[in-house]
Amino acid sequence: MNWNKYSIEDQVIPSLVGLAIVMIIIGLYIQSKWTLFLAGFFLAIIIFNRYYLKKVGNGLFLEDRNELNRFFIGEEGNWNIVFKNHGYPIIKGELRVSFDSYVAPKGNEQEDRFSLYEVNVPFSLFPNQTKHVEIPFTAIKRGIARIRKIEYRIPSLIGFGEMVLESRFLLKQQAVVYPSTVPVKGLAEQKTIRQGYNAVPFSVFEERLGPLGTRDYVATDSFNRIHWKASARKQILQTKLYEKISEKGCVIALNISNGHSITGDLETYISAIAEFAYYAYQQQLPYSLCINVRTAGSTPFLYLPKGEGKEHLQKALETLSSISSLNTTLPYHQLVSFYQRHFERQPFLIHLGVRTDETNRLLLNEAQKGVRLMELRLAAEDCFLGELEIHKERRQLL
Repeated sequence: MNWNKYSIEDQVIPSLVGLAIVMIIIGLYIQSKWTLFLAGFFLAIIIFNRYYLKKVGNGLFLEDRNELNRFFIGEEGNWNIVFKNHGYPIIKGELRVSFDSYVAPKGNEQEDRFSLYEVNVPFSLFPNQTKHVEIPFTAIKRGIARIRKIEYRIPSLIGFGEMVLESRFLLKQQAVVYPSTVPVKGLAEQKTIRQGYNAVPFSVFEERLGPLGTRDYVATDSFNRIHWKASARKQILQTKLYEKISEKGCVIALNISNGHSITGDLETYISAIAEFAYYAYQQQLPYSLCINVRTAGSTPFLYLPKGEGKEHLQKALETLSSISSLNTTLPYHQLVSFYQRHFERQPFLIHLGVRTDETNRLLLNEAQKGVRLMELRLAAEDCFLGELEIHKERRQLL
C-alpha cells in the first residue's frame, strides 16, 4: 500500500538545537566536559527523533481486500483492515478511518460531517507483526459505502512530533445497503399480452418459426396456413398448428431530475422500484431498468438489461443503491429516444418521475406501437401504479 507521508516536528526541536549550539560554545569556552556531553546528548535526541520520523512507516503495508458485502437497513457489519509492519516499531499510534455515512459506527452517536463518519482506533504495531482491525457499523440508509480515507498518526518514540501516513488510493472494500420498500398499489395488474417467447395455453399470437402439428383444413383457415406436404401425404388439406405464445416483461424508466435539480421524491421512487423488483422476482416477471444517470460507455445512462430471477433481483437492488443525489443526469427525453432506437421494445413500460411535453411525444409514439404505458403516482403513505393517461393529452401534443 502506498502512503502519502507528512512529518510534523514538535516546536521544541528548534529550541533544543539552539540550546545545544549555545552549550557547545560555552563548553568549549570554559572547557567543560559535562556541558559538551549535555550538548551532544541533546543533538543525539534531535538526530534520533528526525531519523525515526523519516524511517517509520516505510515498512507498513495495508492489505487491500476486494470485498463487497450487502446489507439491509438496520443490519450490522464490519470494516476489516489488516496492517503488516516490516519496519520500525510503532508505539501508541492512532488510526483514523473515514467512510461514507450510509453506514454509521456501531454505538456511536456522533453526527456525520460532509456525509462522512470518522472513527479513531489507537493501536501499536511491532516489527514483523500483523494487526487485524475491525470497525463495526450499522447500515442506516440506502447507498454504497466505501472507506474514503485512512490516516495513521505515529508519534515519535521520545515525544517530539509525529509522522502522518495517509492512504493514497481508495480501498476496494465496499458495503452495499439495499433500499427499503414502500407499498405499491396496482402491482397485481402487471400483465400484458404481446407476441413473444413464452408458451401459454391461450393467446392470439403464435410462434411461426416451426409448426407444432397439423389438423384438417376448415373454410375459415387462411390459404397460407395450408401444410402442402402433409396434405399430399394424407390426400386431404391440412392446416398448420403453431404454439401459442405471449411475452411477459416490462421496462421501468425513472427520471431522477426535476428541472435542473434532483427530484425530492427520489427515495420514494427508488423504494417503489425495489418493491416492484421483489414482486417481479416472486411472479417470475422479466424487466429492465433505465435511469437517467449519466454514465460512460455505449449506453449513456444507467441501464440494467432485461432479466429475471434471484441474480437479476440482486443486480437491480445494487443498481438502485448506486444512485446518488450527486449523480450527473441525462435529459430524460434523450433516454427515452435512445431506448426506442437501440433496445428491443417491451410490451409494458412503467414511467416514474417528471414528464415534459417532449417526453410525452416519445411515450405517445410507444403507445401507438402497442406498448402499454403505466405511471407510478405518489400518495401520502404509499404509491399507486396506474395507466399513463397520455391519450388525453394527445390533441395538445399533436
